Amino acid sequence: GDVEAGHNDTSISARAASTGARCAKSEGVKTLAAFLCLTLSAFLNFFLLTIIHDIAPTQPLPDLTFKLIPQQRWAWSLGDVLSTVNSVIAFTCIAMHQHRWVVLRRLFLLGAILYGLRACVMGVTFLPPSFNNRDEICQPQVNRTAMYGMEIATRFVTYVVTLGLTSGQDKILCGDLMFSGHTIVLTLMYFVQLQYTPRGLWWLRYLAAPITFCGIAALVVSGGHYTMDVFVAYWLASHVFWSYHQIFEMRKAERANAPLSRLWWFWLCYWFEAEVPEGRLANRWSWPFPGPAIAHRLMDRVNQKLE
Repeated sequence: GDVEAGHNDTSISARAASTGARCAKSEGVKTLAAFLCLTLSAFLNFFLLTIIHDIAPTQPLPDLTFKLIPQQRWAWSLGDVLSTVNSVIAFTCIAMHQHRWVVLRRLFLLGAILYGLRACVMGVTFLPPSFNNRDEICQPQVNRTAMYGMEIATRFVTYVVTLGLTSGQDKILCGDLMFSGHTIVLTLMYFVQLQYTPRGLWWLRYLAAPITFCGIAALVVSGGHYTMDVFVAYWLASHVFWSYHQIFEMRKAERANAPLSRLWWFWLCYWFEAEVPEGRLANRWSWPFPGPAIAHRLMDRVNQKLE
């Protein structure tokens, strides 16, 4: 009897280990797939910009903010810096989260959805650059010649390498306005901190708010975006982010019949969430590496203080 019980325990342990390995592999595949979706959306945005730059009108549209506040070129660098700061904090929170791969995958998916929408909007209506001194900031438009393909390729590679952060360049490509990609980044990183930080880090969430909204304001004050660009970007990002979490924190049996399941991205994301536990993820931190043991013990003590 004892031998048989031991054999059964060994079989159960082996099956559990096998199931855990399959789940881990599936999670890895899904995270990679989500990253590829985001990469495709981002590259499409970069490619469209390389073409839109040469066909967008040059006379800026009237904007209430520009009438009230003179455009400040230095503010564009501030927007880039605050975007970077917000991203570093958010990715640090993700790396320390016990469900880091789920949170990272969700961020990739939400970014892919929003940048996909941005590509659709950018590709159908061409707005003139919002700078009042366009010729000093934007690269000159070029005529389509035999070498135009090489020009497009060079621009595309430049934007891929710099990840769209252009504050260090003398002159930039202009025309990727509606809606603001920087605002998407700032907003998603802000919401990640709101949703996925332990309760004890309340001060971090209060710190993230001024970073986010000062960054968004800097984009407009710099003249790099119209006011409507950042309004629409924030509105869309907030609706997509919280709709996603509303539906995928429901019980799995209820998701397909919920009103939000009519959203166009629901079934795409349904596959990614199939193996994620129901309900809101517990915001506990864990050390992301196998060792050292002292780091794991330290993280246990941190969790006790943050709960």
